[in-house]
Amino acid sequence: MLNDVNFTVSSGDWHILHGANGSGKSTFLRSLIGLLPLVSGRREAASDLRLASLSQAASLDAIVPVTVADVVRMGLWHGRKLFQRQTAADCDQAATQLRRVGLEVHQERLFAELSGGQKQRALLARAMCAQPQVLILDEPTTALDAASRARYDQSLHELHASGAALVIATHEHEGWPEDSTHWVIEAGRVRDE
Repeated sequence: MLNDVNFTVSSGDWHILHGANGSGKSTFLRSLIGLLPLVSGRREAASDLRLASLSQAASLDAIVPVTVADVVRMGLWHGRKLFQRQTAADCDQAATQLRRVGLEVHQERLFAELSGGQKQRALLARAMCAQPQVLILDEPTTALDAASRARYDQSLHELHASGAALVIATHEHEGWPEDSTHWVIEAGRVRDE
């Protein structure tokens, strides 16, 4: 359980959360986006906030045969009717995000056939299709090799440059922008590092 948390996310912020395994990083992120109820206190967000998240163990059922392009286009579903047709602009948006993460040549492959790092990049492309104002990522670079990490970081920088706020839980202390705010989750508290 986390206590006495006061955390604000504004447009263009870049927050990096550090902490040992089991310290509460994932719990904090799930509480932040409303997946876990608060025991006390309040969570405030604009009613029109566009939020996207990528969990630590993000996966799709391998039994469902969806392509990489299908997964990325899922990011366009927010606020749409269930069987609403996708427009040419939707397809362009998905193609742009696939290029951004370097997976355009894999768009027709089954998602289940991708490597762990490729899956992470596809899920980032899906999140970016939603054009989020805030993107929450839980240990997003864990399965990435050096080349994939560089491409992933470039994508995050591009999203951030568009004004999106990023909140990232990670064990990695190096490689983040100098202007990012670092936080430590330890002993049930979230404190500025």
